[in-house]
Amino acid sequence: MSMTITAAAARISRQLPEAELSLDSALLASTRLMESMLLARGAEGVQVYAAQNALMRLAKTQRSLIETQNDMIRVHRDLLDAGREVKAIGDDAGNCPDQSVGLLVEVEPARQQA
Repeated sequence: MSMTITAAAARISRQLPEAELSLDSALLASTRLMESMLLARGAEGVQVYAAQNALMRLAKTQRSLIETQNDMIRVHRDLLDAGREVKAIGDDAGNCPDQSVGLLVEVEPARQQA
C-alpha cells in the first residue's frame, strides 16, 4: 500500500501524540497501583515488608516507562527532522519537543562502575 508524503505526515502527526499520551497513562496507572499497594501494607495485620518484591518490580517498570518516554521524545525529534528533510511538515504550532528539553541520562552504567 502506497500513500503520499502529505497523507503519511498527517497520519503520523495524529498517531504520535496518541503514543506519547499512552506512555503517560501507563505511568499514571502504575503510580496509582503503587499507592494502593503501599496503602494496603498499612492495613492491620499486614507486615511492613509484604509484597516488597512486587514493589521493587513495579518501581523498575516505572523507570522503564520513563526511559521509554525519553525514547519517544527522540522518535518525535527524528520524525520532525525527517519531515522537514522531505519538506512534508513544519512546527508552526510548537507541538514538538524542543532540542533544549532535558532528557534523562542513562545512569545504570555509572552505578555499575562505582
